[in-house]
Amino acid sequence: GTVCLAMPGTSAYFTDHESVWNRMVFGHNTSTIDEEFPTPTPVPPGKSVVKRVKIRNEGSVACYIRAALIFSEPIEAIEGLDTENWVKGEDDYYYYKKPVSEGESTTELFTGIRVAKEMEQKELEVSVYEESVQIQKGNMVFHGYREAWDAYERGGQT
Repeated sequence: GTVCLAMPGTSAYFTDHESVWNRMVFGHNTSTIDEEFPTPTPVPPGKSVVKRVKIRNEGSVACYIRAALIFSEPIEAIEGLDTENWVKGEDDYYYYKKPVSEGESTTELFTGIRVAKEMEQKELEVSVYEESVQIQKGNMVFHGYREAWDAYERGGQT
């Protein structure tokens, strides 16, 4: 009788342990855009407007980040572009070279935009699109941002 009573307790222990283990293994990556962009005011053509953009990792795992910039009008230049920490890919994404830890942010991708002299519209819309990918898949840790994004592009196949 005593042995039978011990078995259910052992079984429950293993079940509890498994569920805790699963919660620890699966992290999620959530990244958000953190930007400083003044209230829209008319910007004379050919002049600059301040726009500071960085991406924050709000997930529970470290990740690599990339961003794309979309302008509603042609622009003269992107100012203060951080080419030390970001690299522009052939796909027009800007890739942050280093992994970003939980709760941390990238450096600013850029600090301003110089508006083109010939603007068709009165307003310039600037869209920032960002994506993040975890620094590892299962127990395989990616060696650098390029390897991580290449695996992502292949649909997660290693």
